[in-house]
Amino acid sequence: MKYAIIFCFSLLTIGSAFGQKNDEKISKLSDKIEQKVIEWRRHVHQNPELSNREFETAKYIETHLRNLGISVQTGVAKTGVVGILKGKKPGKVVALRADIDALP
Repeated sequence: MKYAIIFCFSLLTIGSAFGQKNDEKISKLSDKIEQKVIEWRRHVHQNPELSNREFETAKYIETHLRNLGISVQTGVAKTGVVGILKGKKPGKVVALRADIDALP
């Protein structure tokens, strides 16, 4: 889990020169939120919803993204949620995708 968090933080800084100081900062930040991320994962796994019926899961994700100050689009392909992080400079776009449905 910790490495997944570190990977996500790393994606946000593509193009930047990483030094040991930044690695330590990312490690400290990921340690700080690790338990919260585990809680989110457990909640989603304990409340499974079938494909195209993930209404509660979508609301859960939307709420967390909005609480983080992230712009959100909902109803994408029925139950999809899109969080939009805009940088201060023009440039390429990075997209991350995840399935939120449960298997029957």
